[in-house]
Amino acid sequence: MNLNKIIKHFFMENDYHLMAAKTAVVRSDGIVLFSNSNSFEESSSIGALVGGLWQAASSLNSIVSSKEKELDFRLSFDTSNQGIYILPININKKEFYICAIYSEVDNPALLKRNLRNLKSNLENFLSDFNFKKIESREEFLFSNITDEEMDNLFSFSRY
Repeated sequence: MNLNKIIKHFFMENDYHLMAAKTAVVRSDGIVLFSNSNSFEESSSIGALVGGLWQAASSLNSIVSSKEKELDFRLSFDTSNQGIYILPININKKEFYICAIYSEVDNPALLKRNLRNLKSNLENFLSDFNFKKIESREEFLFSNITDEEMDNLFSFSRY
């Protein structure tokens, strides 16, 4: 089972996907691992924006302090009943983000506390899995391939 499926199972089994209007787990490069959005375009936009937003905030923070660990931070942009809340999460020694976009919430503090609990639960859940490292390939897939054979690989003409 891949990481996307594991995280999706975790969210659906525990109804965490219902926590906020839009909830996503995003890699640091903006690739979405899980989203409760029905739109692929919207999920992709959320992923790209969350990844960029976190990087921008981290860069700004480095001007002030370099002593804190990024996993201790959270990012919040909100009013009294709507906003965005992002938490970093460590999965297999790599940084990911849990993002919640919410609106018309009566108690945003409770939502944020629930998201922090979700982060802790997800980290504990994923610690049970053994993620194998992708090994780099030392050899070429094909050896002794000619230029003509390469041209034929990508040509659309039939022989």
